Amino acid sequence: MSFSWELRTTSAAEPSASHRRRSWVMMRIASRMLDLGMACDNGPPPKFPLWAVYGVSDFDVLGRPIGGRAEAYEAELREILSWHGDPARAGIPLHKLTTPLGWHVTTVECRSAVRSYDRARAAGIRHPRIFGTELVPFLRTAAETGGFEVH
Repeated sequence: MSFSWELRTTSAAEPSASHRRRSWVMMRIASRMLDLGMACDNGPPPKFPLWAVYGVSDFDVLGRPIGGRAEAYEAELREILSWHGDPARAGIPLHKLTTPLGWHVTTVECRSAVRSYDRARAAGIRHPRIFGTELVPFLRTAAETGGFEVH
C-alpha cells in the first residue's frame, strides 16, 4: 500500500504535484514530523457521515453520491475531511498523515508545519533523511496553493 499527497490547486491551469511514498515510509515521516512539532496528535479522527442517513442511494462512476440529500452529505464529508481538532494544537493532525482517506490538509496546517520545520532547523536540528529532498518544498507549495489531500 502507498500514500499519495496531492496538491489542491485553485485552478485547472495550475500544475498538480504529488508526494508519493509507501505506507511504512509515511509512518516514519509522520513520526519525525511529530518529533519536530510539524504534526500534532488530536486524538481519534471524526466519524464519517453515514450516507444512508442522508438518503443517498448510490454513487456514480466518479464516486459522487446520488439521491436524497446528496449535497448535504457531500458538504458534511468535506467538513470532516478538513477537520483539524483542537485549534490550540499547531501542525498537521496525525490522522491526516497516517490514513489515506482523502483528508484535506489545509493551508493553515501546512504553514504551521513549515514554521515548525524552520524553527527546528534554526535551532540546529538536522534535516531528517526520511523527508528526502521533496517533502519540505512540497509543504511550502501546499501552504500557498490550497493545501493537499491524502490518498
